[in-house]
Amino acid sequence: MATVVAAVVAIAVLLFLHRGDAEGSARIANREIEDMLQRGEVVERRVAVQRRRWFDYFRVTHGVLAATDRRLLYVGIPPAELLPREPEPQELDVLIAPYERPLAIARTRAVLNTMNGVTISVAGGTVTYAVAALDRSRLDAVLAVVSRRQAEREAAAVAERRAEEAASEASRRAVTHLVRPGEALTTIAARYGTSVDSLRQWNGLASDRIAAGQRLIVRPER
Repeated sequence: MATVVAAVVAIAVLLFLHRGDAEGSARIANREIEDMLQRGEVVERRVAVQRRRWFDYFRVTHGVLAATDRRLLYVGIPPAELLPREPEPQELDVLIAPYERPLAIARTRAVLNTMNGVTISVAGGTVTYAVAALDRSRLDAVLAVVSRRQAEREAAAVAERRAEEAASEASRRAVTHLVRPGEALTTIAARYGTSVDSLRQWNGLASDRIAAGQRLIVRPER
């Protein structure tokens, strides 16, 4: 019995210590990321990351986390099946997180607290990626791009919202017209798409007589 337990523990340790093909996986992941880019989209920073999933027996899934000018992209290359299977298309582990959608990022420790890591939360859930010590500065650069791009989009959204509010406020204000020599109520009414009767009412006019230099309300405050 002790021999069986020892064997199971040994296999589990070997699976957990599985390192995989980091360089080969990175090449595949980078190629897939390039194929995912939209027209005009540019990768600004990228970093090699890894992930361990229970259904892969905690073996390493190597991948690349890339910050573009529009989205955060991740492509991972899961480890090969333990048992031989018929040839199939390459399986990919993918995350696509546009900056305009809810996206939360937090630094953490990963792989039993042995590596630097980052936790990314999107609408579909939360994932954690580990980063080698030598790649920590690259992770910092990726996260800086995400933070900057999110701030830019938030600032643009605020500016657009304020512009809409200002336009709405302006549309409610009264509009006036300065009478020029030769103008009559009929021509002014036609210009602003209203009626002579309305102009008389808004301006308290007893007749159609107006004078140059007179300021008339041509649209009342709403």
